[in-house]
Amino acid sequence: MLEAERDEYAQQNAELFVLQQVFSTINSSLDINDILSMVLRGVCEALKFNRVILFDVDDDHNVIRRLEGDGNGIVTHSEDPFAYRAGSTLNDVARGVLQVAFGHHTDPDCPLADTRGSYCIAPLVARDVVRGMLYVDDPPDPEVTENQVRVLLDFAAQAAIAVENARLYEETRRLLEETQRLALTDSLTGIPNRRALTELLDRELHSSERYDSPFAFLILDLDDLKKINDSGGHSLGDLALKRFANVLKKTARKGDIVARYAGDEFVVVMTKTDREAAEHGVERILGALRRNGLQSSIGIAMFPHDGTDGQTLFFAADEALYHVKQGGKNGYRFFNRLPEVAQDAV
Repeated sequence: MLEAERDEYAQQNAELFVLQQVFSTINSSLDINDILSMVLRGVCEALKFNRVILFDVDDDHNVIRRLEGDGNGIVTHSEDPFAYRAGSTLNDVARGVLQVAFGHHTDPDCPLADTRGSYCIAPLVARDVVRGMLYVDDPPDPEVTENQVRVLLDFAAQAAIAVENARLYEETRRLLEETQRLALTDSLTGIPNRRALTELLDRELHSSERYDSPFAFLILDLDDLKKINDSGGHSLGDLALKRFANVLKKTARKGDIVARYAGDEFVVVMTKTDREAAEHGVERILGALRRNGLQSSIGIAMFPHDGTDGQTLFFAADEALYHVKQGGKNGYRFFNRLPEVAQDAV
């Protein structure tokens, strides 16, 4: 009798040791898949069940069979997410009707068609909501013991906390990324805004300086936006701005920068482009705009000839743009420090 008690204590100590190791590991990770895999391996190692299955439970109590572990500690994704019996004790645990369930493969309400011997189900509960379930069967002994149920519930409780932390971390990170994306995106046109342009241009300046590569800096005005607003209202003006931005995106090459600077003013940076290639690119843009019933005035500055930083390039392109507008709009002009020999607007 003393020997049996000693063996039982030794088994409990071994279970607690594995439990402690798993808890320590899962609480140091925020990757949900890593956490769940560690939990399944820990259950197999501590309780010696030959099968453990993790089920996900969504907000509508729908159940999905997700991961499975065997007696060797190998964890794989379930081949069939819906391989379980509807209306079984599994669904009762998922809905919170039962806090724990156990039984035998001969029971009419056993969860799986291939339930192996005795089984037990423990819910993963976070904020009073069942997020998932741990299912085990094929135990080392014919029946699931009270101690095994207790340890399984401990695993489930700690796993629920770790999974909830990981879920909140992922949601926070997603919201942060979305906030950052929105902060760098023009809400009307969906292209980068002035703040994003500053960051993108700084990178291009650094890259072009490093590789001694020219690029063209274009400022584009949507011609006659005020007339469009006056004739059709601001909704028509917004539509024109969206179409304008869409044309710029479609005509841009991979690696080019397209951004809305302010109001009806946009910027295109044609990377790895000399003056001749820039001229062809600008004519392509104007042609695409004409086909969409739009017109634009465009001022162009070349890096590094007209400037080696964002501010200088902007002033140069803006001056060229001014001359286009003075000349009747709907054209382009390269910046030239000698006005008397400057190129006429096209």
